[in-house]
Amino acid sequence: MIVSSFFEGRVRLKATLFKNREISSQITNMLLASNSVENITVNEITGSMLIEYLPSKIPLLKIKKAMPYFEKIKNMYEIYNEDAVPEILSIIKEMDKFFQQS
Repeated sequence: MIVSSFFEGRVRLKATLFKNREISSQITNMLLASNSVENITVNEITGSMLIEYLPSKIPLLKIKKAMPYFEKIKNMYEIYNEDAVPEILSIIKEMDKFFQQS
């Protein structure tokens, strides 16, 4: 997963796994459930995701604590294929539970 652009309130991620509609939809739903994410735009053709968020509502410490989940997704990205989709979705569910309880 690559952060292709970042500035306060907006981050664009690029990853092959965003080309998968089920994965990008799960990530979008999880992030939009947060009161800190305002909008998400996914381009499944290029594999990019633009996340617009409220910087005042996303503490950096929370993001740092979530890094193991991002690392797991990164590892899955490196070996991405359709057979990896169930495992990636499982990681997204774990991450969602983490964010809900934190």
